[in-house]
Amino acid sequence: MKTFILKISAFVCVGLLLLTALCTTSCKKDKTCRGKVTVVDTAGAPVANAAVKLSSPPSVPPDPNHPAGGDLVINGVTDGSGVVNFEIQLPTILDIVATQATAFPGMTGKGILRLDEPGKTAEVTVKIK
Repeated sequence: MKTFILKISAFVCVGLLLLTALCTTSCKKDKTCRGKVTVVDTAGAPVANAAVKLSSPPSVPPDPNHPAGGDLVINGVTDGSGVVNFEIQLPTILDIVATQATAFPGMTGKGILRLDEPGKTAEVTVKIK
């Protein structure tokens, strides 16, 4: 009788440990959306130190609480290889405006960054012209 109780106890303990492991890991899914913006010039060469602005598009119809447009604005600067990375907690679609006032005065690049899959990185190349 004692061995039967020990076997049942061991089975229950293993089952509880397995259940605990499954429950605690399933809640820790990566919910961060990542975006990688590469800025290049008209020849396709990377543009270092470019200012990259991400912003949510204006509301349609316009939101009276935000008459200037969207309410999310994120700024970044490209590294030596023309790349800047962003992390955002919710899926969204953002407008991109890239400028490099020193090397390309008066020129801009525009694009759209679609961050719709948490845990994955969306990549976009923007050409300054």
